[in-house]
Amino acid sequence: MTGIDRYARVLNLFTVRNSSWTVQGISEQLDTAASTVYRTVRELVASGFLESTVDSHYRLGPTFLQFERIISATDPLVRSGAVFLETLVEHSGIPCSVVLARLHGEKVMCVAESRSHSFDVKTSYERGRPMPILKGATSRAILASLEARKRKKLLKKISAVENFDNNKLTEELDKIRKRSLCISQGEVDKGMVGLASPIRNKSMGIDASLSFILEQKHLNDVVQVRLVSLLSTHSRLIENYMDDAYKDIYQRSRSAVSY
Repeated sequence: MTGIDRYARVLNLFTVRNSSWTVQGISEQLDTAASTVYRTVRELVASGFLESTVDSHYRLGPTFLQFERIISATDPLVRSGAVFLETLVEHSGIPCSVVLARLHGEKVMCVAESRSHSFDVKTSYERGRPMPILKGATSRAILASLEARKRKKLLKKISAVENFDNNKLTEELDKIRKRSLCISQGEVDKGMVGLASPIRNKSMGIDASLSFILEQKHLNDVVQVRLVSLLSTHSRLIENYMDDAYKDIYQRSRSAVSY
């Protein structure tokens, strides 16, 4: 392992299911000498990316919490979630989850979520969990909103590992882009419906979407009209909010530099 890759490979082993590792366990998993792993782990501990626990185990460290605080305070899309999502849940009138997600590389990730108290269904779009770009309304709304060149480049990368009809997909994405709406049923989670509208901020390079996720049994024509209207108005509100937040953050950054 060399360069940044040796740190990334170790950190990527830590998951919800495997949140604690020993040096020996990492060594076996990565097929790397224990002495090399030990040096890497020691450096990660010194930087706060890992911390030691008991019985020679290690877990993710406090540096991630520091970064989380910074992201929550400065990322305009994440900040908008605290402002708008709870209100959207209340106005939906049904048990549901409202999700803000954005494109990160070739994956889509939920960055903010709010749920009805009565919505106790486990869904795949959990905050911080990478999701495929081709499945579900939340992801395809983002894909549809990308500039043609960026979308083409992304689909070319994905085609190396996934099979899909490019012409059919492009036609579908163009329709979604024209309507600013994508609806999917059971593509990600069985028995669930997703309704999503794209959100973009070109100056900040943010490609995102706002989604309602609910059980199919709660969706009817009246509910759909209400949710689509809420998505349409609030996706624009969030875009405007991000513009204002970006100006505020940029101004504060300039003020800090001037001192």
